[in-house]
Amino acid sequence: MAHLLRTAGLSLLGVAAYLCLWPVPAEPEAWQAPTPPGFSGAFAANTRLSGLNMIDLGDEVGPEHIAAGPDGKLYAAMTSGNLLRIDVKNGRREVFASTGGRVLGFDFDAAGRMIAADAMKGLLAISPDARMTVLADHVSEQDPIRYADAVVVAPDGAIYFTDASTRFAPRDWGGTYEASVLDIIEQSATGRVLAHDPATRKTRVVAHGFSFANGIALSADGHTLFVNETGRYRLWKVDGRANGVDVRSGAPEAVVLLDNLPGYPDNLMRGRDGRIWVGLFKPRNPAADSLAEWPFARKVLLRLPRFLLPLGESYGHVFAIDEAGHVTEDLQDPSGAYPETTSATETADRLYIHSLHAHAIGWLPRSPSKARDPLEEIYVLRSIREPHEPSAEGCSPAEIGFAPFPSDAERFFSFWSVRSEAGKVADAKESRVAQLRGCFGPTSEPARQNFYAEVDLGSISFRGNGECQALRVDFPESGLYPVRCQLVLTGTSAPYVGGLLTTNTLTSKAAFGPDTDPPGYTQASIATIRLWRAR
Repeated sequence: MAHLLRTAGLSLLGVAAYLCLWPVPAEPEAWQAPTPPGFSGAFAANTRLSGLNMIDLGDEVGPEHIAAGPDGKLYAAMTSGNLLRIDVKNGRREVFASTGGRVLGFDFDAAGRMIAADAMKGLLAISPDARMTVLADHVSEQDPIRYADAVVVAPDGAIYFTDASTRFAPRDWGGTYEASVLDIIEQSATGRVLAHDPATRKTRVVAHGFSFANGIALSADGHTLFVNETGRYRLWKVDGRANGVDVRSGAPEAVVLLDNLPGYPDNLMRGRDGRIWVGLFKPRNPAADSLAEWPFARKVLLRLPRFLLPLGESYGHVFAIDEAGHVTEDLQDPSGAYPETTSATETADRLYIHSLHAHAIGWLPRSPSKARDPLEEIYVLRSIREPHEPSAEGCSPAEIGFAPFPSDAERFFSFWSVRSEAGKVADAKESRVAQLRGCFGPTSEPARQNFYAEVDLGSISFRGNGECQALRVDFPESGLYPVRCQLVLTGTSAPYVGGLLTTNTLTSKAAFGPDTDPPGYTQASIATIRLWRAR
């Protein structure tokens, strides 16, 4: 018996020595955690995230970040390092690219490239044909980017991204999860926001001092950043024009927008109608907060198996805010059936939910709202003048309201839908959608013409009166000249009460067809038609 007691005592002593003395990579620092608010107020418990529809991912796991691409397809970054491309109309999926690392966030630039934050490899650019380029893996020669996490591309081309931790690189510490655990338990607050200039290829520090700098989003003004600080349950508002500001200094360039959240905030995503979506991948655990001021106890925690860490139960939770930080929507699933919700991607008809470890992409239908049922319809089309026999009625002054040209007054145009990629027209003659009969006549100014038109757009018919203005001669080269036309549209049937048609035309010596004379430019017009509904 005495031998057994001695053995047990030595075993307990060994366990105690291990828990107290075994070396760990982190050096925890004391901090003051706010009292958890629980699920109350704007975050009152609900089940609005329950019963998600699912998009199967096959053998892939962990759609950590999801976004719609310029081609209208859905892209998702997976644990395997693969970036999936999914056609949501038929569910067909394919591997768009594989970085060999772990992409945690991405956005698309004006050229249609995917700009990806890869936790293992840094800031990457992936072309539409899946060619990969490293944009930045260092701020300077002695300052590596260790944990690229989230990214957003500004309208001026600047790329803002987070370096979640400058202490723990996922490639050195067993992956993104293990590195994040070490950083959040240590609380040394080494996370930062970086800005990369594609023109100069230089990267600078915008702000630092975050306890695990995670998701990032851009405000409507194009330079204010929203940044999640996962380790301290809060969301910051940061001026993207700042240089090296320490967010702990009280500098006006960085202010806390939302504090003491009920969970760990992860990704941020711009939604519709001004919304910004936030995901909480785990709820707060009071046991973890109680150790905030006890660095030694947190060091002991690091010697335990990871499943024993007090990181909170599985609980689905995403919410939306406006730019002032007001919560406008809150969706929860207390069952946690869809695990570790990291954010949401909002389209016109669906809300896709991101996840750290899900085997599918969950989504909810979005109900139409007044904001999504506008009083205006806008069409962007290309018009081409077509050869045509004169109509029986011709261009009667009584009908059109002015005297027509003696010849070539009546002209006919076809209108075609256009396809764009990243805002640039990729196909200016996709399918025929409308036709126009126009009548033209002189004014007292040689550069101006009277313009009358009758338009059939699908089942909608209307007429319009206006004018065309020649803007330049022999521009952009000899034989060409740009013309702008505008028509006020009337005679529309319910529910429309009127509209506006504007065109910008490149006129040339070629009377008809898609090619100019001299060649090389697009003949005829790019037109916008705006139709207004009755209120």
